Amino acid sequence: MYDVVIVGAGPAGLTAAMYCARGGKKTLVLGSIYGSQTAMGGLYENYPGFPEGINGIELSERMLAQAQRFGAENQTELVEKIVNLGDFFRLKTENWQYESKTIILAMGASHRQIGVPGEKELTARGISYCVHCDGALYRNKAVAVIGYGNGAARAILYLANIASRVHLISPKEKLVAEPVYLERIKSLTNYAATFGAQIAEIRGEEFVESVEFNVGGTPRSLKVEGVFVEMGMKPNVELAENLGLDMTSGGFVKINRLNQETSMPGVFAAGDMTGGRMQAATAVGAGASAGISALQYLG
Repeated sequence: MYDVVIVGAGPAGLTAAMYCARGGKKTLVLGSIYGSQTAMGGLYENYPGFPEGINGIELSERMLAQAQRFGAENQTELVEKIVNLGDFFRLKTENWQYESKTIILAMGASHRQIGVPGEKELTARGISYCVHCDGALYRNKAVAVIGYGNGAARAILYLANIASRVHLISPKEKLVAEPVYLERIKSLTNYAATFGAQIAEIRGEEFVESVEFNVGGTPRSLKVEGVFVEMGMKPNVELAENLGLDMTSGGFVKINRLNQETSMPGVFAAGDMTGGRMQAATAVGAGASAGISALQYLG
């Protein structure tokens, strides 16, 4: 029996684990750090304490090491179901089950899909949702970034150093992102953008060959070998919904922002799955709050 089981190994989950383990509680983290958005996020320039920035994988590894230093355990299994048994919770994975007095949910968020023909069939065949995972495969090739916001801006800047040509295709009327990103994009010589686009289809026999889209009702086609999707994030809340937790109208786990409590006693939630700014730094703060609340709940 664990005192605390944390589902998710991103900044929120690992920070909560560090607080709980340091507080003397038997603590388990379920999930792999290498599957978190932080690990796949490339260089972080806005995380405090690292003036030159820090790679997301290194940051995740350091967070896990700090939690483990205080005794937290980590299993890289995916939780399939959580059951409230009254006095404790049972978490079931594919091969095992764990029991805990309290739960901290920190499953983060995943990239939204475009939802067009060809997307499912060509995923991992030219379509990617992780520029830092797959960008290197497209050296000296033409690629498209489909999306908007900081995610699209970061993808453009990363790919511009690898690909022969980077073309942003965005449903928005302009690219809204942090000023520092926009200034860097202005200096690129291998970048172009199309705004107000409605994606119709991604075509290819075995691999991506083109993106089909409309602008103002006019059909257009762009030949590329790679497509990187940056259409925002959706919270990973299926476990929370199945457990019976209250949700917000936006589809996030509903919490008390003062202490990360959910609608179910003994269950806390933190990080991107609860909405908010969706930043590594804010996830750390929420994880710390959830860890402290779990310690207080356990007494």
